[in-house]
Amino acid sequence: MRSRLRMRPTEKAEAIAVVASVFMAAGMIAVAVMSGSVAVLAEGIDTCVDIITSLAVMIGLWLSRRHSAGFPYGLYKIENIVTVAIGVLILYSAYELARQAVTDLLSGHEKITNPGVAMATMAVVALVTGMLAWNKGRVGRRENSPSLLADARHSWTDAMASAGIVVGVGLDALGVPFIDSLMALVIAAILGWSGVQLLLGAVRVLLDASIDADVVATATTTAEADPGVREVVRVAGRNSGSVRFLHLTLVPQSDDLRQAEACAMRVRESVKSAVGNVESVDVELVAADHRGSVVAVLLEGDAGVVARDFGTADSYALLSLGTSPADGVVDGADVKLEEPDPAVLRAPTTGAIGLAVAIARQGAGKLISRAEIPDSGPRYVLDANAIENLPRPDLTTLSDVSSAASSLVRDPGQGQNN
Repeated sequence: MRSRLRMRPTEKAEAIAVVASVFMAAGMIAVAVMSGSVAVLAEGIDTCVDIITSLAVMIGLWLSRRHSAGFPYGLYKIENIVTVAIGVLILYSAYELARQAVTDLLSGHEKITNPGVAMATMAVVALVTGMLAWNKGRVGRRENSPSLLADARHSWTDAMASAGIVVGVGLDALGVPFIDSLMALVIAAILGWSGVQLLLGAVRVLLDASIDADVVATATTTAEADPGVREVVRVAGRNSGSVRFLHLTLVPQSDDLRQAEACAMRVRESVKSAVGNVESVDVELVAADHRGSVVAVLLEGDAGVVARDFGTADSYALLSLGTSPADGVVDGADVKLEEPDPAVLRAPTTGAIGLAVAIARQGAGKLISRAEIPDSGPRYVLDANAIENLPRPDLTTLSDVSSAASSLVRDPGQGQNN
């Protein structure tokens, strides 16, 4: 129970900001009333918005930690919803500030009184706000909290605005006309840009946009480093508040179920550690695609002669070609004939279509014949099972096919023009 009530670093950063903002807002509003500066008043009102924003962030951070049966993936996106609210508040405060500044320009605002007090107050506000923004950004990056990072950006714009007001009040005291209102318009533009950026970022996460490319690269490199991984097929994921959900599709080195599951467990832990702020890593194990390495050869007679097509064929043989999985480079040294003396197989049913169906059931990815298979029943069976026909008139016997093993993998269509 005590651990649930204990404040996290993100919540502490916002709590400190709330307390400081209350004192700063009260001071700025009092000085604005005394000096008549519309820019100081606008900044005081904006700080009041900051207080509401910080409270909203704290509530969002607290709610995002809760889990329930109705929300099995957590309530992390509440942080992103709070970020949207922050963006809307920033845009509204920018609008109000711009409206007040334009009104002041059109009405001809009087010169600021007590400029020294106003400048001293805003200088302190700029310094304190900058320190708060730095602390929020530091904690937000460490905890990967989008709402706290959004509030940190807002605080930085406030710090710059306060520093600008110090300059504006000083120039107004020197007699520069309309400078107070012009500075207020500049502040409004900065706030508006910041609000739009926050809204766009939050909406992307709410729509489950893809995770950053550097996260994908880190997860891919980490998974590939595991000795039990043959290939990383795909890495996908999404952000949800301050956490990430990742999904990796892998081809394991071993076909043994226990070894493959052990590999998946190692990859989960290593990716979690390497990426950081990961709620879960789903690892999907898929088998390697061996279809391209199984080659069927149409035969006729009992002497191992390669048949012209299904019209003359009465049997077939299967060649299983193994390639180097390390780099995919195929040359004569990398190709081995796993069945150097393949047995001649006959279809359990008679006829050309029965022979084609039997070859498809063997998992062949290629079919060698001396002529191209015409558009007929057997060809339709090949196309339906994604079996590529390799017409090779230069190969007359099964021994010739075995000798040409490397070219079958490197350049399947080599013999089509012969």
